[in-house]
Amino acid sequence: MRQNIEFKPTPELNDGLYKLQMAMKQPDKTKTGVHGSKYADLNDVANAIRKANRESNAGIAFVQSVNSELGPDGKEHMQVMTIITHTSGEYMMIEGLPVSGSNNSQEAMKAATYAKRGSLMAAFGVTPKDEDDDGEEMTELQKHLNSELEQKRAVQAKCIELLKTVAKSKLDMIWATLGMTNEGANQVKKLSFAKANALYGAIRYAMNEDLEEVTND
Repeated sequence: MRQNIEFKPTPELNDGLYKLQMAMKQPDKTKTGVHGSKYADLNDVANAIRKANRESNAGIAFVQSVNSELGPDGKEHMQVMTIITHTSGEYMMIEGLPVSGSNNSQEAMKAATYAKRGSLMAAFGVTPKDEDDDGEEMTELQKHLNSELEQKRAVQAKCIELLKTVAKSKLDMIWATLGMTNEGANQVKKLSFAKANALYGAIRYAMNEDLEEVTND
């Protein structure tokens, strides 16, 4: 899944991240997976980042959340968001991995923890040695990401197709629902899965409005 990075000019944050990464020591693998392979869990990764931050006095902090959006298919789509802040007030928001839904609370928590771990590693460039030892876990994640990518591309293609049929007077309004400006098909291809779903919903809403206007006439 493509990562979107939203940021303002952040010279002090960038300097802090540089100091932190220079002091970073890759986390030890303290946990053993179900197939006997060792790995660094979320706590190991977070502690390695915090330790490097303390030692380098980088002034960095981070929080993670799981954002949820309801797609046009009526299903909930969840994704990890990592927010990195600096003592200067500068910040960076990084979209992370999707979280697979589950009606089982234990499985849902496990999926969220795994997605947070991978997202945090990507955000800070954490690369535990022999991370591929996670073997089957990584294979399952890759399958999920491949499926997510295919779904995203399908939604993007549908949006591009439908946008051609929408009244031009409504295009700006449709994009405004995402807090974005209309830049055509290329803009659609840059959207995350969650935003592509939101765009699809906005297009369908606009098309239903057009249909109602025709019916009322």
